Amino acid sequence: SASLRRMRTTTARSVVLSLKGGSSAGAAIHRQSRNPRSTTFVHRGGSLFGLKFGGICGAIALTSASVCAFSGKAVAFAGSERGMAGIERGKKPKIAVAQMRSVDDAEANLAQCRTLVKEAVKQGAALLSLPECFEYMGIPGKGDALKAAQPLSGPLLSQYRELAKAEGIWLSLGGFHEASPEPEKMYNTHVIVDSGGEIVASYRKLHLFDVDYDGGFRESATTIKGQEALLVRDTPVGNIGVTTCYDLRFPELYTALRRAGANVLLVPSAFMPSTGEAHWHVLLRARAIETQCYVAAAAQAGRHNEKRASFGHALIVDPWGKVVCDLGAEGTGIGISVIDPELLDSVRTRMPVLEHRRSEVISVVVGDNGQRLRVTPAL
Repeated sequence: SASLRRMRTTTARSVVLSLKGGSSAGAAIHRQSRNPRSTTFVHRGGSLFGLKFGGICGAIALTSASVCAFSGKAVAFAGSERGMAGIERGKKPKIAVAQMRSVDDAEANLAQCRTLVKEAVKQGAALLSLPECFEYMGIPGKGDALKAAQPLSGPLLSQYRELAKAEGIWLSLGGFHEASPEPEKMYNTHVIVDSGGEIVASYRKLHLFDVDYDGGFRESATTIKGQEALLVRDTPVGNIGVTTCYDLRFPELYTALRRAGANVLLVPSAFMPSTGEAHWHVLLRARAIETQCYVAAAAQAGRHNEKRASFGHALIVDPWGKVVCDLGAEGTGIGISVIDPELLDSVRTRMPVLEHRRSEVISVVVGDNGQRLRVTPAL
């Protein structure tokens, strides 16, 4: 948008906007066509934010059966929120979400991901999102995930970058266990890699999962909170808001990303079984409906070890809130959906919720006068 172009600097690749407070959220992706239809392919086998007062779908299951049926003032965000920046006029690119069962074996996980990437390429996807902990899933309480953490420049992530380059596809890798300067802590990092194997941007998870469900989980014991939100502009599937798992419960994050220009919201996750059963679908659909964005949520599924299981149900949700892909509770595979600029424009034009917001009464603001939301161009 014009406002974003005016804010862009000539010395840095990033553009910064503004928010305030201390929470955020995540989302997913899906599509609805004017003449809805879906295709199923089944193979059996094997403080940043706060409130200021004042389709066509295909699912490819590689194992098991699955079915695809932002103290200060608020800043000016992107001008018009209608239309789909970053996509050539007339194009309808495809986005894919993966569902997998990661284990405590990095090589085995990489092999799973290779299969998923190749299938996404075969189906014509421009971007594939892999779930949280895609590269490693440790046993809670043992500290093995911390021991396995590597820098983004390390050999493990390099193999995924090489995979993206070899297959010519963009990858959303989130979250990766990124090593930190603190020996007893790491980052949960969602990395965006382009089809040339280059790291376009990385996002460190804002909201850490400290809860008392499914045996209890305390992510903050080994993980450092991220400090900024991230939007990547002009990718092959449009402007993407980058989030991870538990972020999903903090809607102000998604509102800020939409105001910054997001068309697609990525929410790669490893939801617990009980919280997933109660809240996964409704939260993802709510974020899509509130923001009028596609939401793409890659997911872990099944039993990883004796102390950890995941809910599954990798989803793609369209801007109207319709689930167009659901990969079910078990199995490994991918779900694919077209990103339709016409649908985005139609939903946002017929119900212009962003224009109806009463910002003089309640407004989402980004902390540090906008410095906590980074907008990075893909090109």
